[in-house]
Amino acid sequence: MIQTTTHAQFDLFQKRRKALVALIQRQLDILDALDMKGWEETLHKLETRVQADSFKVLVLGEFKRDKSTFINAMLGAEVLPAYAKPCTAIINEVKWGDPKRALLHYTNSTDNGAKPAKEIPIDQIEEYVVIKDNVGEIKENPYEKLELFWPLEICKDGVEIIDSPGLNEHEIRQKVTMDYLSTVDAILFVLSCEVLCSQTELIFIDNNLISMGHEDIFFICNRINQIRAKERESIKEHAFSKLASRTKRSKESIFFIDALGALEGRLEPDEQRLNQSGVPELEKELANFLTNQKGRLKILQPAKEVKGAIHEARRIIPERETLLRTDLKTIEQRYEAAQEPLRLLELERQQIVTRVSNFLTDTKPSVHQKTQQFYQELAEKKITEWMAEYEIQDPVKFLKLEWVTTQIEKVVEEVKNYLANKIQTEFATWQSSELQPFLSDRLQSLMLELEQRAEAFVRNVEDLRVDLIAGTSDSQGAITYQEAKVSLLERIFATAGGLLFADPVSGALGAAFGFQEMVKGLIAQTVLLGVTYAFVGLNPFILIPAAVIGGIVQGAWKVQSTNDKIKTAVTEKFINQIRTDSYQRADELSNSVVQHIGKIKDAIDQELGQEIQNIRDQVDSILEEKQKGQENVEQKLHELASIRKNLDAIDSELDELIAQVATM
Repeated sequence: MIQTTTHAQFDLFQKRRKALVALIQRQLDILDALDMKGWEETLHKLETRVQADSFKVLVLGEFKRDKSTFINAMLGAEVLPAYAKPCTAIINEVKWGDPKRALLHYTNSTDNGAKPAKEIPIDQIEEYVVIKDNVGEIKENPYEKLELFWPLEICKDGVEIIDSPGLNEHEIRQKVTMDYLSTVDAILFVLSCEVLCSQTELIFIDNNLISMGHEDIFFICNRINQIRAKERESIKEHAFSKLASRTKRSKESIFFIDALGALEGRLEPDEQRLNQSGVPELEKELANFLTNQKGRLKILQPAKEVKGAIHEARRIIPERETLLRTDLKTIEQRYEAAQEPLRLLELERQQIVTRVSNFLTDTKPSVHQKTQQFYQELAEKKITEWMAEYEIQDPVKFLKLEWVTTQIEKVVEEVKNYLANKIQTEFATWQSSELQPFLSDRLQSLMLELEQRAEAFVRNVEDLRVDLIAGTSDSQGAITYQEAKVSLLERIFATAGGLLFADPVSGALGAAFGFQEMVKGLIAQTVLLGVTYAFVGLNPFILIPAAVIGGIVQGAWKVQSTNDKIKTAVTEKFINQIRTDSYQRADELSNSVVQHIGKIKDAIDQELGQEIQNIRDQVDSILEEKQKGQENVEQKLHELASIRKNLDAIDSELDELIAQVATM
């Protein structure tokens, strides 16, 4: 369904990924032979991640933008339901599969735990993914997402298409959509040329996409065919003026398409209509972006981790040779003497983890207090000021040929949307100007302290290793403490990135090839995720009860007083809602921030513990080999020479692969 050149791009990426997997598997054999259990576990996880990794493309957009029709056009089949009303109730993930299958995943229950996915008939998909007319249906929906396995060429190339619920159509659906933002490789934001770049769309793009670090958004301006030919250039210029500055790729990321025409062109088939739709051009650019920019990271980041394993294996080989040539009794004596230093290392590890725990404990009330102050200023000052300056765009007029109640409902909707957008924008400003700098400064201070502690920890680890090998650290002329420290810190922050983002390549962390840059990326993404996730989809001020409308209808019937009364009533509702919910919202935000920073603590605990366990594993392995007799020792020494050659070959081939990928 995508042009031949596009398939070739994906094929080249897949070949290079297979080459990387083959190198990982060969390195795993070496790690197994060297009894490097910790690194072996790490590379097994890496192998699984690389093999399972796909290009995840999230399609976003407000209601009535034909998102599902656009996805069906890309897929070349009417896979997803598409109606002229809000219809996508849950996330739909379209993946490669033959035969066709549909798996429905339940939302995790706090009391019953996770339920296994349920396979449903293909012809019953709409019963589960289409929104019912019942307003309360979404809160009762027990399903999290639907996985669709379909024999589609674009999916066979390793692309997953994720269809999301419409933005701003329901706050819970929007929260579900936002949960995917940290894991996707590309965002396709669908707009309509008939109502191009609405205020709510631009606010969402600025506050929820760009603020989370998405710099390469693809803007899909659908229904260009519905615009009169003489007006199309002005529509395009309008789109460029509003959207070009909101994506790193500028005008290259703005496309004007006819989604329905593309779908019908593929179904009929009608190549001319398909080409005129603009979709093939978009698909080509998307393939370029995925296979080059994102694909490069999907290979280079794991390749760097393999490099780390190779480096560690190079260090282990001479250590094992020395220990194999040392008599058994001497090794046993040294190992016995090492138990106290090992215990002290464990204590040092616990102290470092406790320090991070204390940091989290201290951070939460500070964030809570700042958030409550923000809400308090909204309730006490800013909302009233905004409404004093606001002029209703379409006020109630009794001489209109329209029911007064209907007019009032429209004005209430106008005023509440105005206030909701103002609050969201104000939050984004406060988040970037106050909360993020505060958290970044605190995290930077913590990272500097962790770097100092890591240096002391590494020094003790390296001294102990030398004591075990040579009998005393004084016999080691030059221990590479700095190199070992950087290696440890890189593993810590890479692990933290994986815990935070599900896939380290997804965040800014994935592109950094030095631990100082990794620290910066990790701080930025931790703050953004913690803050943004706490607010997105939790705007409590959107739904104004019908009682507000009823109260106005029953009140004064003078035109100006009615419009003023609407402003007053909606303002009071917002202020009261903020005062009521401010503590809970502050609690949610502070909990979210602490939860995300807590992933750093988990990574530290894991990696420091692994450093200590690696020492035990190596000595235990050597003791076991020595106890088998001298003949076995000689065989192991011979094997080490062969392992060194294999390691050199893997390293050379990996360098060649990295050079190829770096020029993608």
